[in-house]
Amino acid sequence: MQLAKSHLRVDFPDDDLLITGLITAARQYAEKRTNRAFYTQTWLRTLDFFPLYGRVDATRAPSERDNWPYGTWYWNRVTIDLPHNRVQSVTSITYYDGNGNQQTLPSDSYNVDVTSLPARITPAQGMFWPIVNNYVPGSVQITYVAGSYGDGVEINTIPMTLVQAMLMLIGHWYEHRESASEISIKNVPMAVDALLEIEKIHIVGYR
Repeated sequence: MQLAKSHLRVDFPDDDLLITGLITAARQYAEKRTNRAFYTQTWLRTLDFFPLYGRVDATRAPSERDNWPYGTWYWNRVTIDLPHNRVQSVTSITYYDGNGNQQTLPSDSYNVDVTSLPARITPAQGMFWPIVNNYVPGSVQITYVAGSYGDGVEINTIPMTLVQAMLMLIGHWYEHRESASEISIKNVPMAVDALLEIEKIHIVGYR
């Protein structure tokens, strides 16, 4: 708050509530543009069903799917990617079985790679994702924790490039509060996106 007020040259408390909202909005905008969760957050990814063997929708090139002896042609098809990087851990994976009962997968039945971008989940060696006969949208639910720069309180390692980008956004929105104007002054400054591009994670697509 104090850093934002210094940037805005505001030394009175009247706009504290407004500035707090602008800080949150700037962080959310920056997270969206960089494909990151800045501070520790719990997220839920839902799928209609687990990846099925034989589907050919992996993001890697076909030449990379048949590397002997690991059989990546199989693993690439059953991999689940997680957005909101960096992922720290997977809390649980649940699904609804054929009787409509929610089941929780044992944590030793799948592997989680949090070092890759995006993070990846695959069945453990010799295991397979559950296959149920009934189709229920959103029946597979993956709860996970993500955060690139600590919890934002005790640990805060956010780079100054992102801090500066958010300060510029806050200043821009603070000065121009209306949604429309007779002159074109409401666009996000180009320098903001240039700074965010430095920390952006480029992802081809999610599976």
